Amino acid sequence: MNLSQALQLALDNNPTIEAANAELSAIEAESRQAGLWDNPTVGADFEDFGGDRRAIGDADTTLSVRQTIPVGGDRARARDVATAWAQAARANLAQTRSDLLASTAQAYIATFAASETLAVRQELLELANNSSSAILARVEAGRASPIERSRAEILVGLATIAAQDAETAQRQARNRLYAIWSGDEVDVALGSPLQSLDVINYRTAAPADWISNNPELVGLRAVTLARSQEIRRERAEAIPDLTIGAGWRRYGGTDESAFIATVEMPIPVLNRNQGGIAAAASRENGARFDEDAARRTLMARFAAAAGRLERARTTFSLLDENILPATQTALDGAQFAYREGALDVLNLLDIQRSYFDARINLISARAELASAAIELDALAGTPQLNQLAAPNSTEAAQ
Repeated sequence: MNLSQALQLALDNNPTIEAANAELSAIEAESRQAGLWDNPTVGADFEDFGGDRRAIGDADTTLSVRQTIPVGGDRARARDVATAWAQAARANLAQTRSDLLASTAQAYIATFAASETLAVRQELLELANNSSSAILARVEAGRASPIERSRAEILVGLATIAAQDAETAQRQARNRLYAIWSGDEVDVALGSPLQSLDVINYRTAAPADWISNNPELVGLRAVTLARSQEIRRERAEAIPDLTIGAGWRRYGGTDESAFIATVEMPIPVLNRNQGGIAAAASRENGARFDEDAARRTLMARFAAAAGRLERARTTFSLLDENILPATQTALDGAQFAYREGALDVLNLLDIQRSYFDARINLISARAELASAAIELDALAGTPQLNQLAAPNSTEAAQ
């Protein structure tokens, strides 16, 4: 299983995306509801019946229809507010998706590194056991000091502990990855994630440009817009709505009839919605401060992530190009010297352990490099991970 397939599996099986989609559908439904006019009302009045008058047939009867007309445009403004909040919900969905892709990729990287580390530790343990058997035979034959047996037992014990720790770490990493997928164990071999990631293009990007499409920042921009629309809505609500009515009246005493018309409007003397306007303005200011604070935080995170990636790249290059080849050369020389009788087995084991430690350090450096690249991609809105998660991506087809 490659990284692309792991990302697709997470999107298909993780409930957080479905929950965010459900919330988006609800907010979009609310945006369709907002801005609708109030329903017209129909009424019937029966006056002056009973008492000294006859039955209800002699009452004055009025049938009317009334409709409230939003004069200040508050319904349209309400629709604009709901539309803006729907846009914020879409940004929240994008952030949920981005967070899921990033956490899946990080879990994938940790699991792959843990599996590689376990393989190296098991290889070293097997080598230590074989060497210990050879040392024990030499001690029993009297060709080596009993101290060498104790030293060999120590090396085997340390290799055993390291292998057990690596096995536990691999199990924990795989469980974290399985929890993102579905919670069920999936018996698959993972492919190297580093080849799927571009770790170069961040160098040419300005921090402000890099984070411009970050879903958190996009969401806060949408919130600021929604708050601005709320000010316009509150101002529109300060303008009184007009209620008009029309009807027909029958006079019971004379059996005459006539049409009636009514016009009503509140007088904005005491309540001009001044409190609502002030509250909306304060919330807009708060939203702008939140957006600016998030932008600064993201730029600081970009600087830290870029530095982390550069350090990881340097460490990986040194290990891959210098340190590991040097330990390989030292191991080849030690093995030759041991075969010629110029080196004892315990010193050979020490050199072998240095070689295996270099391999493990290289695995850790590769994982750190990939993890830093994922962090930078997440700050940009996970463009690489979104491309890898697409069903028609190049890696997914492999």
